[in-house]
Amino acid sequence: MRLLLLIVLAGLPGWQGIAHAACELQERAAVSFTLINGHLLVPLTVNGIAASFVLDTGAERSLVTPAAVRRLDLALDQWVGTTMRGVGGVVEHQNADPRSLSLGGVALRRRTITHDTSLTVGALPEPGAGAPIDGLLGRDFLSVFDLQFDMAAHRLTLFHVQGCRGRFLPWTQPYAVVPADTPMVHALILPITLDAHRLTALLDTGASESMVTLPGMIRLGLTPALLAGDPAATVRGIGRQAPEMRRHRFASLQIGSETLRNPVLWVAPVRVVPIVDALLGADWLAMQRRVWISFAASQVFFVRR
Repeated sequence: MRLLLLIVLAGLPGWQGIAHAACELQERAAVSFTLINGHLLVPLTVNGIAASFVLDTGAERSLVTPAAVRRLDLALDQWVGTTMRGVGGVVEHQNADPRSLSLGGVALRRRTITHDTSLTVGALPEPGAGAPIDGLLGRDFLSVFDLQFDMAAHRLTLFHVQGCRGRFLPWTQPYAVVPADTPMVHALILPITLDAHRLTALLDTGASESMVTLPGMIRLGLTPALLAGDPAATVRGIGRQAPEMRRHRFASLQIGSETLRNPVLWVAPVRVVPIVDALLGADWLAMQRRVWISFAASQVFFVRR
């Protein structure tokens, strides 16, 4: 009876449209971005005032600095705060409530039940080169859209995408496709192969450089003794801790159908949420000609230079 009903319904007008919705792409906004010391900065308007935020697909929650709270005339929430985890550990912050928040003339709302505009308040390391950062624009706002990056023109375009799967881009040149898992809150986890080891990597445009994290170190057998001869530095990000990281050369890194030879990546004994083996940062974006991050279809597309 159920099979018969499905067959009958499939023959009714409008049913096929419901079963196979058309792929819809609607451009919402386009803005110029800047790359400063590996940080991808986008222009926001907060309470009618121009601001500069890091576009951060690795951040579940968007953030504003204490200095920007004062400059942008933000009201602090006296009741609600946020707990965040970054490479520097777990921290708790108060929230701020902008009256308005927009990117390229498009009003931004968080992907929550209330569709609010709240930002959590916390300190960030400065990118240098005289470029102050007012905050991070995370997945709570970004995942409402698909993001197209023209890396040569430094152009970001926001799209509303509905009913699209597979190779739906309007690009004319051949492009690579990487499917992503979304284990939590629209985080895009990509499969990568590093020195013949299959790993998972969080697409984290807020990280200026890609990094192998503690789970990846364990999978790859990267012990402190093995890394002792590599150049060292400290990790700077959200949180009070600054763990040591090492710059290590690998034989190959495969992402989708593309393979990078002899990549040099940071390696650090840090854990992030969700738990992944690596972070794929803004340095990877900078190596491409075009990148399309599809939150709607859980896919990443790119064209190499």
